[in-house]
Amino acid sequence: MRGPAVLLAVLLAAGCSGAPPDGADGDLIDDWAVPAVPVPFRPAAGRCHETLAATAPLAEYRPVDCAELHVAETYHVGAAADADVVPAAGSAEARAAFQECSERAVAFLGGPWRSARMAVQVVWPSKAAWSGGARWFRCDVITADLDGQSRSSRTGSLAGELAGASPLKLGCFDPTVDGETVTTMRPVPCDKAHRAEFAGLWRAPEITYAALESGIERSAAGCRRVIAKFARLPDDADMQYRTGWISYHPTRTEWLAGERRVRCFVYFAERRFTRSLQGAGTTVLPVH
Repeated sequence: MRGPAVLLAVLLAAGCSGAPPDGADGDLIDDWAVPAVPVPFRPAAGRCHETLAATAPLAEYRPVDCAELHVAETYHVGAAADADVVPAAGSAEARAAFQECSERAVAFLGGPWRSARMAVQVVWPSKAAWSGGARWFRCDVITADLDGQSRSSRTGSLAGELAGASPLKLGCFDPTVDGETVTTMRPVPCDKAHRAEFAGLWRAPEITYAALESGIERSAAGCRRVIAKFARLPDDADMQYRTGWISYHPTRTEWLAGERRVRCFVYFAERRFTRSLQGAGTTVLPVH
């Protein structure tokens, strides 16, 4: 019984001491690649989305080609400052992100988005993604009504849309007014009969949103200055007897993000024009 046992031990010893096969060095771990450091997901610019939300969880990230029907288009992805939590609405970090998105939109669109039927929104990572190290914010642009509320679907990219003539640029309108409330603003060509025209933007001061909405005299004074410059009229006490005005404030969300530009329109309750009032002067717009 001892003979076979001794023979087996000799054979095992011989096998362990033999040279490794060709191409092997006998070290089982030195040739394995080091795993890459995990990188948090980051969305891509130049993609479009069927919906728009304030946050973008990875599970709901389903971009589509911009040639397909969509609501929002991502034109820029910025780097967010490091923080323990996603920046809250109205915080300095959130306002800085919106400012970057607003400035980038001008270059992407080829013109000022606030002077068009458009809106810009910052989209943040979800709380879970932020906890996992995501530090980005997405800049999306949408087509919207003057209130910034109604979002319409479209096909095609908005890149360079405002560089030339565009139906999205604010121009002339035929408004429907109920008392002191504008219920609709129907865009019409300026050579067709209309009672309102976009005159420009008035920058509101750093006040509360409630104060902005309740300060009718403040908005009136601001828009009259804009209209006077637009129509080449004296900016004096007689402005209130030359034209009326309509203003559209930023949305509450935009206001929290730092948007202070108010849209101003020259308006007439009864008079209709078939031309633009830009540079019209006192002859066309006398004191009444």
